[in-house]
Amino acid sequence: MPPISPELHEEIGKRLRKDREDMLAAVHARTDGDTDDRPEISPMAHMGSNDDAPAGEMLSHNEEHLAEHDTNLLHDIDTALGRLESGGYGICVSCGRDIPEARLLATPTVQTCVECQERIEKEQRTGRGPTL
Repeated sequence: MPPISPELHEEIGKRLRKDREDMLAAVHARTDGDTDDRPEISPMAHMGSNDDAPAGEMLSHNEEHLAEHDTNLLHDIDTALGRLESGGYGICVSCGRDIPEARLLATPTVQTCVECQERIEKEQRTGRGPTL
């Protein structure tokens, strides 16, 4: 039996699918259209003959990080959906314990329990502390 209730399974599934659709819509809104309107990620893409070099570099850097963030978020959503469908959703990938329902509702893409997340952050020295 999965570690989450059928009601939570349905709610999380709906939220993850909606989040995925919203993210894809945002990416398409930013990248579709004429080639002049599309963001360019390559180094120096925002440089013209009379442009400010630091400003052009900053724009390219920002576009690159935004694309990386979007890619990572879509990957996390797809991973959570896969775990939800396979029956592994709600189980900590580190220790195998159940992840509390409140944590799953707060962050549907979470893969670790609070204790394991705290340990991981301590080891990696990220220091943000756990999320619900």
